[in-house]
Amino acid sequence: MKLINKKTNKATNEFNQVIVGNSLTKDAWRRLKKNKMAVISVVIVTIYILLAITAPILPIYPYDEIILDHQHLPPSMTRNAGDLLMEKRMADLFTQAWRQGRLEVTVEEEDMLWNWIDRNEANKVWDYMFEKGTKMMSEGTFSFNSAEERRIKSLENKIKTELQITVKKMWYTPIDSDKRIDITSLDNDEILALYAQMIGSDVTAQMNQYEAEIEQQLNKKITSTNPDLTKEEYAILLEAEIEGLSDSEKRSLIKENLMGKIKTNVREIALMDLEQKALDGTAQFPLKEEIAIKGVISANIEASKMHERQYYLGTDYQGRDMLSRIIYGGQVSIAIGFIGTITSVLIGIVLGALAGYLGGKVDYIIMRIVDIMYGLPYMLLVIIAMAIFGRNIVNLFFALAIISWLTVSRMVRGQIMSLKNQEFIEAARSMGAPTWRIIMKHLVPNSLSVIIVFSTLRIPSFIMTESFLSFLGLGVQAPFASWGSLVGDGVGGMNLYPWKLFFPALTMTIFLFAMNFLGDGLRDAFDPQSKNQL
Repeated sequence: MKLINKKTNKATNEFNQVIVGNSLTKDAWRRLKKNKMAVISVVIVTIYILLAITAPILPIYPYDEIILDHQHLPPSMTRNAGDLLMEKRMADLFTQAWRQGRLEVTVEEEDMLWNWIDRNEANKVWDYMFEKGTKMMSEGTFSFNSAEERRIKSLENKIKTELQITVKKMWYTPIDSDKRIDITSLDNDEILALYAQMIGSDVTAQMNQYEAEIEQQLNKKITSTNPDLTKEEYAILLEAEIEGLSDSEKRSLIKENLMGKIKTNVREIALMDLEQKALDGTAQFPLKEEIAIKGVISANIEASKMHERQYYLGTDYQGRDMLSRIIYGGQVSIAIGFIGTITSVLIGIVLGALAGYLGGKVDYIIMRIVDIMYGLPYMLLVIIAMAIFGRNIVNLFFALAIISWLTVSRMVRGQIMSLKNQEFIEAARSMGAPTWRIIMKHLVPNSLSVIIVFSTLRIPSFIMTESFLSFLGLGVQAPFASWGSLVGDGVGGMNLYPWKLFFPALTMTIFLFAMNFLGDGLRDAFDPQSKNQL
């Protein structure tokens, strides 16, 4: 029996104790907190999402920055890229000396080394020869010849002087004024005149040059998307592409081209000045400073020694930082998982709710469409969609989501059919509530627990599907990366460079396990009486 406490105006029981209301969500959260694996999974998923969101402000190297000298550098927590490059060069020279017979080894060592080579385990050969050669040099039983010493000296100078310079911002100061103007705010004619003044060239000549470069850029884009065409066909497509550009797009391309040239010129001027400082040690790196060019242009630059970088997870085949690519790859993979799931769930909720509540012909038509699509090979449809609409991230979202709503619609339809004859629905119907209100305000909210659980379990499925497509070369395209594309890149050299496969695969595996444990925890929390039946 419920009573009302006049002082607090709250419902009480026969002992005058306030009755605290409960809800399915609160009850589910209480049970979920008791599931340790689910709680750990929540923490892991939250960390992944935070890393993906904050990637642009994290102190990591750009994910698409290519440094060919840093190809295939192994992971290291203590040694920088210069140390690894020197070790790699020394190991290579020691190995060459062994093959030339100048670095002697025992018969057992010889057999071991050739056995590694036969098994395509060259890394073991280089590591062993580096240790062996370093030991023999310290003992005085081996020395490099003059040509090898020159190569080592050249690499030492390169490590000391090679700089990575980033132009952060550039200003233009007119001769008759002290006011500095951001170059990006100038119009194209002013930027062109400024660039011609920088390099001491004619404006007309530079105009002809950037027009030719823009044509080359468009032609390269057409060639990459339409291979195996004739020159005449490429020319027709290029002309159509140029004519199809709006005035704003043309201005944007021109400005992008000119700004790139000015930045390159500024970078070269800064490099000439700072390389000598790096060699004689008169500057401390990394540094930030402002430089002046021709008296009218100034730029803020950041410079660091390229070979002092540390790659905690190694580098890939183009010298890009694996840590950075895994974090940015997480952006794409997690976005595909969440956006694909949300899109498919929304489509499934709408169609499933209409089929379940309205019944009759509507239910028959929707369910027959679902049955037909179930009979088609899912992955083949996704591959065909990617082939028709093009390989980019937006089309990948569309291709994955457009087929994945089938199970959601059936599940929602079943839930709606079990609820639509309940008393609270009859009450809403008798009060004149319209169909859309009954569905969206009563039926769907009472089905949310099952939908949430199903959605959590679908996210890993989307990520795995994207990974499979990227592995086949039909998913995310360069310069973007996803966990699947990184795994695909790492498979080719897994014997020589195992870290390229191990780290992205481990990262993806941990996230998928966490999502599955979270989904299981949510299922048990929302419906403890029907464990493992969803």
